[in-house]
Amino acid sequence: MRTNNRQGQMISALTGAGRAVHASIRGDAPAMSKDTLSLTINFARISLIVGLVFLHYEWFPNARISPFRGLDPTQNQIATFVQSFVLFFFFSVVPLLSMISGWLFFSFHSDAGVALRSRIRRRFVSLYLPLVFWNALFLAVLLLLFQVDPANKLLAEMNINFGSAGPLEYVNAVFAVTEHPIGFQFWFVRDLFVTVLVSPILWLLLTRAPLLGAVLLGGAWLIGHDLWIFFRTDVVFFFYLGAWIRLRGVPVEIGARATVVFLAAYVALCAARTLAPYVVDGDPFILQAATRGMRLVGVLACWGLFQRIAPMPIGGLVARFGGLAFFLHAAHFPLIAEVKLILWDLVPAETQAWMLVHYVVSVLITVVLGIGLGLLLTRSAPKAFALLNGGRVVA
Repeated sequence: MRTNNRQGQMISALTGAGRAVHASIRGDAPAMSKDTLSLTINFARISLIVGLVFLHYEWFPNARISPFRGLDPTQNQIATFVQSFVLFFFFSVVPLLSMISGWLFFSFHSDAGVALRSRIRRRFVSLYLPLVFWNALFLAVLLLLFQVDPANKLLAEMNINFGSAGPLEYVNAVFAVTEHPIGFQFWFVRDLFVTVLVSPILWLLLTRAPLLGAVLLGGAWLIGHDLWIFFRTDVVFFFYLGAWIRLRGVPVEIGARATVVFLAAYVALCAARTLAPYVVDGDPFILQAATRGMRLVGVLACWGLFQRIAPMPIGGLVARFGGLAFFLHAAHFPLIAEVKLILWDLVPAETQAWMLVHYVVSVLITVVLGIGLGLLLTRSAPKAFALLNGGRVVA
């Protein structure tokens, strides 16, 4: 009996502390209307995918170390700092997109069994079928390129070796069963679909032991455990957090003061992480865990910032392309890899200024080509676009 009372007191204390923290985060932010919230989500989607394109630029062609480690402390320090900082800043992309997905997925109020089955079927069409189609398309095009020019530099950028690949590699290249597909950006879509498949388990945790679920999934995410079925557990963990927020009816507004605090903290964390190679050799576990953990601050910073920008005229203009976010996500790789290769041959000198020009222009051309192709298909081949975009509508 005493144990039950203690547990009840602990839960009550945690709940009270959570409410106090939430109140300080929301501040005096007014409640968003349904239209404003939809606008903010669309703005977030396309903005985050553009950030993902920056992230998937990956290495400078003349880089010595991976930007995922931080800047190069011995050469091209400014250029590698800028690129690595932007990369770490957009580490918030997957968590925030996953939270939004979880928040939207668990929008039902009754008859959970019917709702979950319906949502799983719909996500099969909107997530997994496009994954298979896009990767089959990539595989066919790249196999043709391999037959014509087996030494082409683009082939070295892919995560499959056509000269030695066996049946399982080809299956994974398209279906992403146990390894990343040939369009490696689809690892996120694959993990999101697997998360949807286990949503009945998440529902049980959310309704019966929400704190235990958060601790288990959050712990697995922080230590980098894949729970045997995921490529990365940040998708399922942040999906779970978004679902918890939705089911508890927690307001999603973030106040202006809190946004400034979170943004300043996140910028400082990203800068410190970028500078880590000056003081840390390699990529020890504690640094990996800290890099994962700072994404929590990034999610709050970005979501608060998006709430400020989305209602502005420029925000409304950007949000109009929200329906193209999935298409851009699907099309941007290996497109950006090819754009990088072409533009690098045009760089007049391997100076830091030209490295940064190459970086920005490569991303801009990739985004413009991706969005432009999507808009062209919506007008010239709407059925094909619907398949490629998972049935998502472009306003």
